[in-house]
Amino acid sequence: MKKIPFILVGTGNFALQRLKILNETGKFIAAAVVDIDIKKAKTKIEEYDKLLANNVYKNISTAIKEVKAEACFIFARTSAHTELCIEALDCGLHVYCVKSVSLNSIEFKKFYKTKKKYKNLVFLQGYNNQWNEAAIKMREMVKKNIGVILSGECHSWGRQFIPVNPPQDDVLHEGMFNHTMGCHQLSQLVSCMGEPEFLTSYSLQRKDSELNWKGVFGTTGAHTIFEYKNSVPFSYTGMRAGHGNPYGVASRWSGNWMFHGTEGDLKREGGRITLYKQGNIKKDVFLKDLSDGLVDDELFQINLFYDDIINKNFDSETQINSISIWCLMEACNLSAKKKEKIDFKKFKQELLSI
Repeated sequence: MKKIPFILVGTGNFALQRLKILNETGKFIAAAVVDIDIKKAKTKIEEYDKLLANNVYKNISTAIKEVKAEACFIFARTSAHTELCIEALDCGLHVYCVKSVSLNSIEFKKFYKTKKKYKNLVFLQGYNNQWNEAAIKMREMVKKNIGVILSGECHSWGRQFIPVNPPQDDVLHEGMFNHTMGCHQLSQLVSCMGEPEFLTSYSLQRKDSELNWKGVFGTTGAHTIFEYKNSVPFSYTGMRAGHGNPYGVASRWSGNWMFHGTEGDLKREGGRITLYKQGNIKKDVFLKDLSDGLVDDELFQINLFYDDIINKNFDSETQINSISIWCLMEACNLSAKKKEKIDFKKFKQELLSI
């Protein structure tokens, strides 16, 4: 099995956990680390890999001149993602970037213009939540067991404390609820039902010093109605500033789901998926939901990234969906901002026609 040498960008706890996962796959091997604070990064990496600590650089462009690498994994601050992705692509690297690749449409267009230049490079935006056992099974059963979908809904309900200094991007930039929390549920929606034809979204307005919300538009929660072919509706309610978990603990990231179809209804609460037909329970399965630290979920997607590189598959469904999901989140933000229904196909075409 070929080991793909990679550059890791970022040395936070999340990034270091992913470094461990990547090396343990046997498919990737760390060649260098990039962090703007080289001294601090070296100290962190040294505890993990003394040899790797000799290859810590301030940027990707410098690192690629010093080491051999084919891929780049970006786990840095969200506000730096667009520039980092562009730099990595310009260096000829396959790129895996944890969500979200961009903060807004202006950044995204800049990124996408660069991506289009490199047709032989794999780009994947990480939406790990759709790859656990329960999420995969839900997608399978929605497509096979309930007939034609007539309606559905998802609730994501949690209370997220992020009072750090400096503040996280989540509370400083418009629309970050959809791009950093709502994306976990709505990426699953796309995998189950595809892209909607239209959508209408509303963003909560709230300031909450306890939770570190700054009152920036679109950071606390959202309500969205997605309209599919034949006016099939799917409603989504997401909340970062709830006061409990009325839909179950797993609702925070996995979402609490219900699909209504011509041949049955499907309900999911965390790892439990229940199929109803004609008033009776026909199937009741218990599967693994999110793993601790989303490790297994991330690993599944990392393996897809590896396979696309090895097989030279530069236009896989996974890659296409990762871009579509970003466009969907941004369409929700635009709808909430303008208070109007969005034709998603038209919006996406305009966003990608660069």
